[in-house]
Amino acid sequence: MTPPSDDGPQRLFTYDFAVLTLAAAFGFCNIAVFYGLASWLERQGVDPAWRGAVIAAEPMAALAVRPFLSVLVTARRALLLARLSLAGLGLALPCYQFAHSVPELLAVRIFHGLSFVCLVSAVMALLARTVPPKLSGRAFGYFSLASLVPYALMPPLTEWLLPRAGGEARAYAWTALLTLPALALMVPLGKRLGRKAFPPEERHGPSRAEILENLGRPPVLLLLGANLLAFAATTQVFFFAKPYALSLGLADPGLFFTVSTGASIAVRVLAGPYYDRLPRRTAALSALALLGACIVLFPLAASATTFLALAGVYGSCLGVAMPLANAAMFLESPARLRGMNMNLMLFMMDAGYVLGPLAGGALLAGSGGFGALFGVSAACATGAALLYLPLAARELRAGADAPH
Repeated sequence: MTPPSDDGPQRLFTYDFAVLTLAAAFGFCNIAVFYGLASWLERQGVDPAWRGAVIAAEPMAALAVRPFLSVLVTARRALLLARLSLAGLGLALPCYQFAHSVPELLAVRIFHGLSFVCLVSAVMALLARTVPPKLSGRAFGYFSLASLVPYALMPPLTEWLLPRAGGEARAYAWTALLTLPALALMVPLGKRLGRKAFPPEERHGPSRAEILENLGRPPVLLLLGANLLAFAATTQVFFFAKPYALSLGLADPGLFFTVSTGASIAVRVLAGPYYDRLPRRTAALSALALLGACIVLFPLAASATTFLALAGVYGSCLGVAMPLANAAMFLESPARLRGMNMNLMLFMMDAGYVLGPLAGGALLAGSGGFGALFGVSAACATGAALLYLPLAARELRAGADAPH
């Protein structure tokens, strides 16, 4: 698995790229199934003050270890780590049905989070060696389908499974079976990754000097900050859209996720060929600004139909913003540091998954209600757009100066 160079012909749909995308998709299924976790915790009698903490415990575990994984997980170590983490996920999911108290729930969520963060970090380290630089926008648009398709399929599938499985906890246990095809996909990939595939200088991660120099670059800091705010915005929507949809009288709250994720998938598939022709930073800025405006309108939705229409706009904005954010970071990074920087983007995602539920739980427990929750979420999305301003301005200047 030799990383593609910036020059010469570049091909996106290689065997390695396909296997990594499919394996990641099966891994994300075990996260997408938790869209109704807040409602389940309520029925379990968990104190409202603790619900946000239980939800956030899984991403908080990821937040704690991702910085170390970003540096330590080299391509040589990634395949073994991916296999071990998939096994960990398979063990964590059935444990929810045996967790009844807050300490037990926190323990399961933390173990679950550690397993998942190791999987995604390992896959990203391998992906950084696979993506052709000139096709990075398209590549991350398609790779992100690995996380989006589960979010479109798992909510309605889980709603169908709930009465047949006997509740959420047993549905989570059944999801563990999806780790098996992911493990199977890793077998042929392992045969392709012999020791000679990696040069000796890549046996170890970047040095401390390289890390400090990298973190001192303004484009890297701006992109990391924007990713944090973007995920802080969207995780509030993800974890608390179901109770809000129920309050509007939507019989199947999973439809919100189906519509929003379906729109996001459609945008990435249809617009994917154009992602590397667009001014990436400017397009991401515009999508995030529109995302903030869309979220502001959520509490004004007078009916389930209006809410679902807004879900389509919401998903379309994510379909543009998120892949282009990763493509921008990929291109801002030297080849040797791409794996680390892409994992740092995931670290910001983890932080957003912690801040979003904690803020949402606090707002709903207080007197703010859904209006305050969506207002804070919209402010985060708008803040992410503002962080793109210097990058977009530089990009547009470079385009204006380019010869025609």
